[in-house]
Amino acid sequence: MAHADSEKVATEAAIWLARMERGLQSQEGAALRQWLQQPANRTAIVDAAKLWHGPDIVAVLAQLMPVGFGNPPPRKARRLRPFHLVVGLVVGLPTAFVVLGLMPGMGFHHTNTAERDVPWGQTIYHTRAGETRAVTLLDGSRVTLNSHTELGVLFAAGRRLATLNYGEAIFQITSQLSHPFEVIAAGRHLQTPTAKTNSRFDVRVIDPQSVELTVLDGGVTVQGLPWRWPNSPSAKRLFDPAAFRDANVGPLQSVLLQDEGIYHYDITAENASARLRWEPEQIIYVTP
Repeated sequence: MAHADSEKVATEAAIWLARMERGLQSQEGAALRQWLQQPANRTAIVDAAKLWHGPDIVAVLAQLMPVGFGNPPPRKARRLRPFHLVVGLVVGLPTAFVVLGLMPGMGFHHTNTAERDVPWGQTIYHTRAGETRAVTLLDGSRVTLNSHTELGVLFAAGRRLATLNYGEAIFQITSQLSHPFEVIAAGRHLQTPTAKTNSRFDVRVIDPQSVELTVLDGGVTVQGLPWRWPNSPSAKRLFDPAAFRDANVGPLQSVLLQDEGIYHYDITAENASARLRWEPEQIIYVTP
């Protein structure tokens, strides 16, 4: 019976991956999120994607279920013998001096975007403190980055996906009937409707668990994905998938997404103008 169940899960995973290759339909997105709530399903689709599909599908899955890949097994403590300690000190001390900047001519090093691993096919845009930047994406959509912001954009497997790692950005999205535009910020999933309506909205990451969304034109759907999957029997008993419902945000509306809560409030055009006063009045969008 267990073998039959594993074959059934593997077959379903292959079907979902094929659907992702051709592009998910609107009704399939909710069904996929429901299917991914089972740990066995998440494991099966990730394993199949890594084996049979390219890095683009793996990157999309990593964004779709950021906590679905599981935690790496803890490293086993290894008992060091006296000989190993001596060798470790001899080899490790020069490295420690370099890292701490104690070698002549060396200083502290900070990890930047170029040095950090990013999903294959993703383009990274970032701004320094006091700098703004405007770019035109491959689909004609436009994004304006506020000061000290980093945004990753991935166009692959019928998906238009942007990840706001930190900072703030204004999105002016060109609608596509087949593919919505998705934004991931502070662990929350935002999606534009697949309708003949362009959307313009602002996303501001407050902290790793809080994000503010302000819609100016069109609409944005806040997908009702759980903040974290249950990892204990007691949490599983309290876990109610029906509690995670999609929320639609219309023009001149703002929402604060904090942990698992969502707080709505209406704004006026004057409020929006004051809120986005940082946006340059004259913007020339360039394709990088």
